Amino acid sequence: MSAAFSLSRISTNVRFSASALLFPELAGAWAERLFLTPPRPRDAAASALDLIDARNSYLEHKRRMISTWRWGSRDAPAVLLAHGWGGNAAQMRAFVFPLLQAGYRVIAYDQPAHGVSEGRLTGLPDFADVMAEVAAHHGGVHAVIGHSLGAAAAAVSLANGKTSFAKVVLVSPPSDLEGYSRRFARWYWIPEAVRNAMQNAIEERYGVRWEDLEVPRVAPRMTARALVIHDRGDRMMPWAHGAGVARHWPGARLLSTEGLGHRRILADERVTQAAAQFIDE
Repeated sequence: MSAAFSLSRISTNVRFSASALLFPELAGAWAERLFLTPPRPRDAAASALDLIDARNSYLEHKRRMISTWRWGSRDAPAVLLAHGWGGNAAQMRAFVFPLLQAGYRVIAYDQPAHGVSEGRLTGLPDFADVMAEVAAHHGGVHAVIGHSLGAAAAAVSLANGKTSFAKVVLVSPPSDLEGYSRRFARWYWIPEAVRNAMQNAIEERYGVRWEDLEVPRVAPRMTARALVIHDRGDRMMPWAHGAGVARHWPGARLLSTEGLGHRRILADERVTQAAAQFIDE
């Protein structure tokens, strides 16, 4: 962690603590914006060049242009690749070739406010809505492979009836968003009252209850077949999250890996082959 980043976080923490005492409503709105603002890497355009062999197109979602990429024949059944928070479509690149070999069309996209897609604020409800819109736009989608928050989006979109995937592969999925929000609050010294105001503001923004975004809560009513892949050494999203999702999702399989962490798991050949084989069964 750089000294500059540490000083910036300390400064933000102090401002939160002061504003929480003097202007609690303002602090809640500020926390909401911070929570819904993903990191924007400077090399987003360079990462998109990794997808240069795909057909690039755009669709509009809530007045934001969403960038999508397609490989394979238009007539083939499709598989969506959905990256997670702070990621981009290029991170899912390793899944493309195994799926093409199995005869599938592959569609990747940058989430709102990620990569080269437009936007500044976004959250899990946006991820789920965009997934449904990308699936409808391209048509014939048989399955989805989602990483981290992209995996949660697959579950939420299925639970809301906006998609009807036959199979889902959930890589490093979260199982406790409220717990994550509490860790986020501790990181920025946000008092619980302000965190509650933040949660209420997010629920009002999207018109959804927080509990309806929790994967273990919606998983028991799923009919899609699921494969959960999670690394035991994942420090960003501990293995217990994936194990919990698999336990609540009827008939789900759990594939545990070792030594891949949260992001390197996306480039592992065993993982990409297992995902393609599961989808092609």
